[in-house]
Amino acid sequence: MLTHEMLAPYTELLLRHDLFEGIPADALPELVQALGGELKHYTSGQSIMRMGRAPVVTGIILSGSVEVSFLNENADQIDMSIFEAGQSFGETMEGADLAASRMFVKALSDTLILRLQFRQLYQRTSCSDPHLWRFTLNMLRRIAHKGIFYQHKIRIMGQKSIRAKLSVYLRTISGDEDRGDLRGMNQTQLARYLGVERSALSREMSHMRDEGIIDYDRKTLRVLNPDFLAV
Repeated sequence: MLTHEMLAPYTELLLRHDLFEGIPADALPELVQALGGELKHYTSGQSIMRMGRAPVVTGIILSGSVEVSFLNENADQIDMSIFEAGQSFGETMEGADLAASRMFVKALSDTLILRLQFRQLYQRTSCSDPHLWRFTLNMLRRIAHKGIFYQHKIRIMGQKSIRAKLSVYLRTISGDEDRGDLRGMNQTQLARYLGVERSALSREMSHMRDEGIIDYDRKTLRVLNPDFLAV
């Protein structure tokens, strides 16, 4: 059973997460227990969820990082994202009460996950606990935001050129800023996220740097020509 002492080192991180917005610190341990919370440690490369298999859980990353990916009908890995400490995964699938996972999740480093079970909410015919009610509202908002994220993803996949895909992606993650943090991705991971070959992405980024459109290093990219984000 998850104790107050086990959760205490991560209280500040959890309270910054959207799911716990408006929840007081002293109510957090009891709320997490009501949601079937458990701490789970994974080593680098270890599977957290497997596509087509149970269980489906919501995971909040307390330390480390994970890779989330899907397979298309040709068993090619697509739609890959990197999530790090303070971020979460699995909300939409568990919110839909799916019996089996629609994605792969694996640890990229030694990772500690707080696993929650939203199904605890479905078993209640009423909710008199104000903190549990607030969590439910937060969860609905979180799932809606995930829907917006996947709309952006569909826009990326709908672009015909690598340059156009990259433009949409950078607009999505950087807003009005001229610097795009690649969210811990290297070029191989970014290529998989955009659904393109790594070598083709590398060539295109090199051309764009030669043309003075962008500059980049290992995990950041700076847009030198603002018109690129207006494409």
